Amino acid sequence: MKRHNKIIGTIAALIATGCTGITEPETPAENIDSAEETGMTITVGLPGGETDTRLDFAEVDFEGRRAIRTYWEKGDIIIANADPSTSSHAYSFNLSEGEGTSTGTFKCNAGSPQSLTSNAWTIYLPGSSVKCEADYLNHTYTGQVQKGNGNMDHLKEFHTLRMRCTDLATSIRFNDSYIELSGENLDESSCLKFILNGLPETTPVEITVSYTAPNGYSSSCFSTHNRLTEWFGGRSPVNTTSSKMTLGLEDFGTCSDIEAYMMMSNYPVYLHNGGKLKVTVTSDQGVRYNCIKSMTRDVTLQGGRFHTITCKEWEKETISNFDGFDHPEDGIIVLQEASAGSGADIVIMGDGFAEDKFEDGTYAEIMTKAYDDFFSVEPYRSLKDYFNVYYINAVSKDNHDAEPYFGMGGAQNGAVNGSATTVFNTTFTPGTTSITGDDSMALEYAMQAIRTKGGKNGTACTDENEVSYRANRALMIVMVNVQCHAGTCSLVWTTGSDYGNAYSVAYTALGNNSEEQRRWTTIHEAGGHGFGKLGDEYGGLKITGFNTGAWHNLDIYHQLGIHRNINEYWGPEERADGWSLPWEDTTEDNVYWSELLGGYGYEESEGLGVYRGGYTYENFFCRPTPNSVMRSQFSNDGKFFNAISRWAIWYRLMKLSGCTNASDFKSSLNEFIAFDSTISIETEPLTRSAVYDNGMLPLAPPVMIQAEWTDGGTSLRTIR
Repeated sequence: MKRHNKIIGTIAALIATGCTGITEPETPAENIDSAEETGMTITVGLPGGETDTRLDFAEVDFEGRRAIRTYWEKGDIIIANADPSTSSHAYSFNLSEGEGTSTGTFKCNAGSPQSLTSNAWTIYLPGSSVKCEADYLNHTYTGQVQKGNGNMDHLKEFHTLRMRCTDLATSIRFNDSYIELSGENLDESSCLKFILNGLPETTPVEITVSYTAPNGYSSSCFSTHNRLTEWFGGRSPVNTTSSKMTLGLEDFGTCSDIEAYMMMSNYPVYLHNGGKLKVTVTSDQGVRYNCIKSMTRDVTLQGGRFHTITCKEWEKETISNFDGFDHPEDGIIVLQEASAGSGADIVIMGDGFAEDKFEDGTYAEIMTKAYDDFFSVEPYRSLKDYFNVYYINAVSKDNHDAEPYFGMGGAQNGAVNGSATTVFNTTFTPGTTSITGDDSMALEYAMQAIRTKGGKNGTACTDENEVSYRANRALMIVMVNVQCHAGTCSLVWTTGSDYGNAYSVAYTALGNNSEEQRRWTTIHEAGGHGFGKLGDEYGGLKITGFNTGAWHNLDIYHQLGIHRNINEYWGPEERADGWSLPWEDTTEDNVYWSELLGGYGYEESEGLGVYRGGYTYENFFCRPTPNSVMRSQFSNDGKFFNAISRWAIWYRLMKLSGCTNASDFKSSLNEFIAFDSTISIETEPLTRSAVYDNGMLPLAPPVMIQAEWTDGGTSLRTIR
């Protein structure tokens, strides 16, 4: 159902029978439809006025009215259930007439609902998700997100209505205060409207309403689920309560005035004289603005009503408890929850950020930029819904004081270490792009993020085995507070799977005063090495003492889902270098990605083939495309993941999120092609050259860390 910012006055439901083959109840003849009807119908009308109600604590008169006027849309369903203890006797009534209007006719077309001839049955809205008492009591009001200032589309997912009926064939009519004739026990969620004016110009991402009760009363006044005083079935009502409710905000842009809506449980909210109601608006920079209303009388926010809170005076909040490990409630932000599959976890954190960087919003800005950077390129852009993403505040004693290192010719690579004390102890090697850090500490912070807010709708994940299992397969992105060109990934690997089933820690500097440099470093380290388990495609070094052990190790990596974008190479160039070995030449027919060559158009679209050089070497290894984000990501033709890399990324994500039945990587080809054909890959004119401007070195190769599973596959222990 679409809900608009209007008030429901009364709702009338006319129930008529006529399903073939059922015994009709004893009712007055005038209330029974003709025998020509082929199915039971329910007609629901929504007449009402336009009267609005303000929640203004300075006013004595506090009268609420019905919640939100409803307009029926195609696909709407009403459930009629003769035995609410189970969904076995639930019958669906689909909208047949009245689309786009406030009066709809719903028809039961799925056979004859014999059990509805009893004298007591129940109507549920929305029938798409609520079919019995258990569904109604399990319905949660957490996790709401409003997309756009003044938009009400999200309300249809959370608005519920339940009504008991005592007579099948008579009219049912109910209004704000009572139900006439044959309906009783009306329960409906309420709606809270926020009119927030006079905020500093900001981009809001969240509204929280919280309550502090006076002495003698409980602050946990908000029910997170529907509640019933009388119910059916073998379970008790869910009575979970909270002192606050949160509404996520998206697509609001920069504004100073906000109109927002939040559905609440059917259960009344009791606010007492002397209590305080606080509305908090959080910006995309992590800055919070509070408006506090002191209660001067007792107020009850009834279910099934429309309530409004108006705020005009704001105070900027000073946060003292920053660190997310020590203060997870405030210091861990859920950026998104997976809406597809079981979800793969990404935890973003920073190193070398002292308290002042949290006070001025710098930390939050960098974390959200890393999030945006990661999902700004395919295939991650199209696979975004499969990820759980958090950032966790990591407060260092000092701001990072490493200084960018400028070598001969003014080339900027890495940094000269200072004396700052930081959480993850990140250090640089001057003249290189290498960063090292405390991987185990990063893992501890990731576990805290998942533990505290890795449950459904940002709740706690209480199963420590699950916390460990997920964290040890997560991607951790550590943004290092140094303006320089550097990045390195600790890539943990283990046996037992073919999809890189272990965690990674991607350390990324902020770039040499370049947003694009930071962005593509993040994509290369976190998206390429960290999640995709890809190898570097650049060359430069030359193998001078080759042995087949290097090839053997790469074959093992391939079997474990690692470095799938790299292949062994033997060809005329090696023989010209003086090597004389009896090996078969590497061609498009025998490289690891040969299945992608011929028939899919990748040769034309991105130059897929066999190109000597990769894995940091000029010889004995090859890559799939002239350039890519894993070779020279700062060049115009290097800003994309090539086809074999996208396949590796897609496959690992599908395995982690339980969304493929493929037994192994190669057998998933058709599934991948079906996905890849739906996305657009942008590449510039292709070239064989790898260009690094101003003497910039390639990013450091990943640090390969072998580990083994312990504790029944929930924890990793480093081997080497």
